[in-house]
Amino acid sequence: FAHSLTAFPDLFLLIYCPLLCKLSDKIVFSGVKNIKDCRDMKITRDDLLTAAFKLFMSVNYEKASFAELGKMLGMSKAGIFKYYKNKQELFIAVVDRFWFSTQNPRNKFTETNGTFAEFIDEYVKGVQRTMDMLGKLISADKVAPEKFSYHAQYFHFLFQVIQYDPDAKEKFHNLVASDYAYWRAAIQSAVQTGELKKDVDVEEAVVMFRQVYMGLSFEMAFLGGLDTQLLSKHLHAIYSLLKS
Repeated sequence: FAHSLTAFPDLFLLIYCPLLCKLSDKIVFSGVKNIKDCRDMKITRDDLLTAAFKLFMSVNYEKASFAELGKMLGMSKAGIFKYYKNKQELFIAVVDRFWFSTQNPRNKFTETNGTFAEFIDEYVKGVQRTMDMLGKLISADKVAPEKFSYHAQYFHFLFQVIQYDPDAKEKFHNLVASDYAYWRAAIQSAVQTGELKKDVDVEEAVVMFRQVYMGLSFEMAFLGGLDTQLLSKHLHAIYSLLKS
């Protein structure tokens, strides 16, 4: 039996890989030399991107390596190369998933056909939901208190995006434009329904609402993280100045 398995290792891996992957380190089979490849088979692209995101959040791009990522996942470097040919390609995939897709208004916020005041509430909920998701993803509760919060790490990650993603400028332009459009449509609707004053300058209003969010996000990132209750308070303060 042992001879037949060593003679046909590919057949052995095909049949027994699921079992071996579950038992992993508890099994040693001297006739098969690429059991680690078996473990690679259970690592999905999503698993890889999530681990890579954690790595890029914790160290500079220059210090991140496939070797370190492999240790995090119990995966071989060869297994990672099956998905991404180099570090920059992997980094860009992480950026697209955890920055540009995550921050896209279509993914971040729930559409509402109610009042503009309700739009603000849903916007804040979307911000909080995204923060919770990212915090859970990188185990924010395990970050040492003497270190910067994951909010600050996320901005640090952003600065790396600008440096190492050659298409970052265009992507940021599209992201900002989509967020402006999201606010613009809601404000225009509120003006048309009479909820906001008829003489409201829509473009100026968009800037005011967005800059409150962006300013607080950046400032509070280095003070423990964005307080969405405070964000809601400030957004509604602007709303009270503009409503009919």
